[in-house]
Amino acid sequence: MKIRRVVWIAFIYFVLIVFALIYLMPFIRSIVASFMTWEQASRYPPEWIPNPLTFDNYVKLMRLKLFGRWIINSALYAGIIVAGNVLFTSMAGFAFARLRFVGRDALFSALQALMMIPGFVTLVPNYIIIYSLGLVDNILGLAILGIVNVSSIFLMRQYFLSLPEEVFEAARLDGCGPIKMFFYIAFPLAKPAVGAVAVYQFLGAWNAFLGPLIFLRSPENFTLPVGLSFAFQRAMWVEYTPLIAGSLVASLPTIVMFVVLNKYLIRGIAITGGKG
Repeated sequence: MKIRRVVWIAFIYFVLIVFALIYLMPFIRSIVASFMTWEQASRYPPEWIPNPLTFDNYVKLMRLKLFGRWIINSALYAGIIVAGNVLFTSMAGFAFARLRFVGRDALFSALQALMMIPGFVTLVPNYIIIYSLGLVDNILGLAILGIVNVSSIFLMRQYFLSLPEEVFEAARLDGCGPIKMFFYIAFPLAKPAVGAVAVYQFLGAWNAFLGPLIFLRSPENFTLPVGLSFAFQRAMWVEYTPLIAGSLVASLPTIVMFVVLNKYLIRGIAITGGKG
């Protein structure tokens, strides 16, 4: 039995490693290609050793005058969206989970229905609203559109439902109102769900392309994904290897954030899926 168990565990690890390599292959290929010239990176069959090893793609990135500005814009955009979602969706999730008011369930069902609407359907109405507010070509105007996300409200509600009712009953007996109950009890206990919301929203905002492409016009206001496309994509040709290098640089903050908040992400998903 012990031998069978060892063989079974070895088989499981083998399968997991194979699938991990399959999923990592595009990322590994991008790292290798970022140190190649386009002539070598585009050869078939693919070459996996840069010859010659070149840093020209990264040098081209550093020579972009607006590269640092694009990073700041992306950080500002992602930061506003993460902060807004963490605060407002946690409030909304707490209200839907623990407060009783007329039309609560109907309103929550309506919000869930919004999750079925594709994002591109609302592009034109959102553009009209932002244009009317005079916030076109403005990071703040773009961030307003994503400051609250329905899926984050759903996740926070599910987490607050998983907390023991006795905790909130004790708070009511001690004289805590809804506001104090949220800030002093519910929100501090919601770190796993808050971490999950922060990771998801940061990933979406940092990598966003369509929204910034439509709502931002000036190169100095571009976010990093749009700026890289603006710098290396032309009507008749594309500089793929500098674009790959820029994409790798852009992915570093998301990788770091995922590693730091990974435990909160997994715990938040596990707990919020346990109660409906």
